[in-house]
Amino acid sequence: MGPIQIMMFGFEDFHATGAVADELGALSEAGTIRVIDARFLLKEDDGNLVAVRASDLTEDERDDLRAAAGALMGMGAGAVLGGAEGALDGALLGAEAGLWIGDAGMTPEELDALGAELMPGDALLLLVIENVWAEGLRDALRDAGAIMAGQDYLTPEGLVALGALLGVEAIAEG
Repeated sequence: MGPIQIMMFGFEDFHATGAVADELGALSEAGTIRVIDARFLLKEDDGNLVAVRASDLTEDERDDLRAAAGALMGMGAGAVLGGAEGALDGALLGAEAGLWIGDAGMTPEELDALGAELMPGDALLLLVIENVWAEGLRDALRDAGAIMAGQDYLTPEGLVALGALLGVEAIAEG
C-alpha cells in the first residue's frame, strides 16, 4: 500500500467542465494514484444537495484496506497489547468498524452537515487517494533506514504567501 492522502477542495459558484474527473481518471488509469474514495457535493440553486461518489476499489479491496489500516493502527498500540496481538486486534477492528477507508474519513451525517454549509452554486470535493507512484521511493527510504520526520505540500499560493512574508521581513530588517 502506498501513502494515503486526504484532500478537500471547495468551489465557489461551481461550473462543471469535467476536467477534474478526467484528470483523476487519467491518473488512476496510468497507475499514478488509486482513488480510494472521491465525494463531490454540489448545492444546486434551489438548495438541493447533489452527491456523487467514485472509487477504484471493489468491496473486497475496501475490506482488505480497512483491515490493513487497522493492523497498522494495532501495531502502533503494540506497546500496550504486544506487537502481534495489537496487529490482529487492529485488523479485526478495522474490518469491523470500516475506519475511514472508502468513506472520505467522514460519516454520512458529517457529509450532510458539510453540504448544509454550502451556499447555492458552491461545491465540495473530498478525495482519499493512494499515491501508488510513491511505493518504490517509500521502500528505498525504508531500506536505507529513513524515518519520516514530517511532510506537507507547498502550493503555488503558499509560495506567493511565503514570498510576501519574506519581503515584509526584509523590509522590516532593512
